[in-house]
Amino acid sequence: DAPPVAPSSSARAQGGSSSSAGPAADEQDGDKRRASTSSAQHHGSANGQQIASTPSASGDAPERMSNYAFFVKYTYSNECALLAYNFHELVTKLGVFERFAYKHDHRLISVTLTYIFYRYQVHHCDMALDLAVTLVYLEDVCVPGHPELQEQSRDAFNLICYLAFLAHAMNADRTIRLSDWYKEIGWRSFRTCQQLNGYVFFLFSQVRRFRLRVSETRVKRYIQKLCSVPSQIHGQA
Repeated sequence: DAPPVAPSSSARAQGGSSSSAGPAADEQDGDKRRASTSSAQHHGSANGQQIASTPSASGDAPERMSNYAFFVKYTYSNECALLAYNFHELVTKLGVFERFAYKHDHRLISVTLTYIFYRYQVHHCDMALDLAVTLVYLEDVCVPGHPELQEQSRDAFNLICYLAFLAHAMNADRTIRLSDWYKEIGWRSFRTCQQLNGYVFFLFSQVRRFRLRVSETRVKRYIQKLCSVPSQIHGQA
């Protein structure tokens, strides 16, 4: 169960090059990149970029890096950094990580989501909408009285990422295919895309009760929070 890692600078240059359908021309390169990333994850780094809790070769200690500086370093644009930062802060305030376990750096979940959306050319405005709906879903999961999830379903990374998939599927006209989510991140936790599909259906049927639409007022409230620039950022950037 290796942690997801932030893309290297070469991956940043390639980010966004794929269409939302995930072209077949990328498959061979994707296999090589996935194998390389898996090896890097085993050592807690991505092409030399340390993001685990151990110091890097340059002496940096990412665990002491401010949250916003972390997202600026490991995302693709100012818009992605802001959305990832705010999403992480809001997820944390909801108490998700108090109820659902994730043994790696919690910030990696937001980095992973913005990576997928950016790679498959989701505009940052649509990204904000998808993340806002995801936050509404998470808020519902964390509300007192919500049925407890089974132990095998209590992984924060999978819960957040695949609720984000459902939010994206509801919002987008052309969605990132589940097979592409599997290719990018799903293989870490699921043996096959079919197994991942079963987990997504569990979230849709048991957690969301077959309801993906949510209150527009709640979504707008989260969009406003996701797109706002907190005052403390100016001192952290």
